[in-house]
Amino acid sequence: MDDTSPDPATPGNGHPGNGLPDHADFDRPASPPLPSGRPGPGSRKQLGLVNAAIEAIGARATGRKRLGVFATIGRAKRLFRGWLIYSATMMPFGELSRTDTELIILRVAHGRGADYERDHHRVIGKRAGLTDAEIAAVDRRDHGFTGRRGAMIAVADQLVAKRDVDDATWAELSRHLSDRECVALVQLITHYDGLATALHVLGTPADEKR
Repeated sequence: MDDTSPDPATPGNGHPGNGLPDHADFDRPASPPLPSGRPGPGSRKQLGLVNAAIEAIGARATGRKRLGVFATIGRAKRLFRGWLIYSATMMPFGELSRTDTELIILRVAHGRGADYERDHHRVIGKRAGLTDAEIAAVDRRDHGFTGRRGAMIAVADQLVAKRDVDDATWAELSRHLSDRECVALVQLITHYDGLATALHVLGTPADEKR
């Protein structure tokens, strides 16, 4: 099997021997309910003129009434603009290919039960070139990817589950990725893992479609 087509018969990374704890034997964790009394998305007045304009453009581009991730982080005006630039260095202008980037973001969303990220990046991933079969496969424990993509997903699973990567998994990754790509992968995984945490803790609900 190649790196681009999942094989349903290939064991996934939730099986014993891959360094993951037993509780990682999942298909997809349920998204936890949002806490109450949190900031959530700000009004356009709360975002300020520039951030509100950026949020409105993002909402229109993604076909949403509002873009909650921008409207929430945009409350912190200066932080938001720096965060946008930093995020763009990973997606869409990262060291990894667009399809690999979206595959890994979707895997992080899978492991976290992060419906907000999953909802957006299923659409973005398809636009970037992922097939319907690949998008469906990465959302299963037994994803079926091998080679380069299988190694990348194994690292994502371990980082999300236990905040570390064992030596055997890292050695396999190093067979497929350069040191520069390994750095980019770890930053991508931890960024979207952290974003999933932020959106939950800050009380960002799913975006409504236009």
